[in-house]
Parts: sequence; structure tokens; C-alpha cells
Amino acid sequence: MKINVHAGHNPAGKIACGASDLLDESTEARKIVKYLIKYLKKKGHTVYNCTVNNGTSQKDVLKKIVTMCNKHQVDLDISIHLNSGRNDRKGDNKVGGCEVLVTADTGIKKAAAKGVRREMSRIGFTDRGTKVSNGLYFLNNTKAKAILVEVCFVDDRDDYKLYYKVGAKEIAKAIANGIA
Repeated sequence: MKINVHAGHNPAGKIACGASDLLDESTEARKIVKYLIKYLKKKGHTVYNCTVNNGTSQKDVLKKIVTMCNKHQVDLDISIHLNSGRNDRKGDNKVGGCEVLVTADTGIKKAAAKGVRREMSRIGFTDRGTKVSNGLYFLNNTKAKAILVEVCFVDDRDDYKLYYKVGAKEIAKAIANGIA
């Protein structure tokens, strides 16, 4: 397959960077993307890194990502994110977990989302399911089919502990195995 991959925000500390709490989304998503590209290439896929590091606003970051993605004729676009909103800094012994967002749970998107969720669950992350969303710029504007992976929660102590126990390399390997 031919695949576009990117970390979904500007780098940490810049305008339009990702969520930051116990984990920093921009930093960790870039680590995952680096290894994900390596593992997908090792499996024989052609992979393009469409991560943006110089956006001037959230809208600008998204437009630049989509423009980069749309320059390549690929089978799948993958956006890597870390979720936010559990507000569980102390920990409740429940991993918030992984979910995958798509515009429709069909075809390659359904297969990729299911595979990613299965493999992330295998390494300990709660399977939060595939969520259909029609309100995300990235999912709505790429030419190829697209998925957005929310790896875990930045503001959940249990996710934080599992993230560091498993590591970005193994998370990337799980995502690659789920895609392939």
C-alpha cells in the first residue's frame, strides 16, 4: 500500500500544538509517527510523512497537512493524535484507551480502524471503538480514505503509566500491524 502518516498538530510550544498534561500530544505523536513510518516501510509499504511543523494557526496546520497528503496518490491517510478530556490525573485503575475516528465505518477505513483497535487492545489499551465523525477537517478533505487514531489520553494517569510501560516503539508497531 501507499500511505500518508502525520502527527496532527504543530510541535510542542508552538501555536496550534496538541494537548499537554501528563503526556504532551505533539511530542509523543511525533515519536509514534517516526516509528510507525519505519515499521510500515519494513512491511514493504510506501510511506510519506505529512507532519507539519510551521503552521501559523490551527486552520493553517490542518490545511498544510491536507495539502501535503493530497500531493500523494495513496490508499490511506493516517493522523496520529493523543486524546484529552478524561481529567483523571490521579488514576482510577482504568485505562482511557484508544479510539479511531472515520467519516464512515466502511471499506479500508473499517478494516484499518478495526485492526488498529485490536492491536492497541492487545498491548493493554482499552478499545473505545470506531467513531464516525463528519466534523473533522482532515477526515473530510483528504482525497484518499482517512483515519484519525487517538492513541490514549494525555490527562489520564493510567494511560500515562501504560504509555511509558509499552513505549512509543511498541505503540507504533501495534498501529502498523493493525494497518497491515
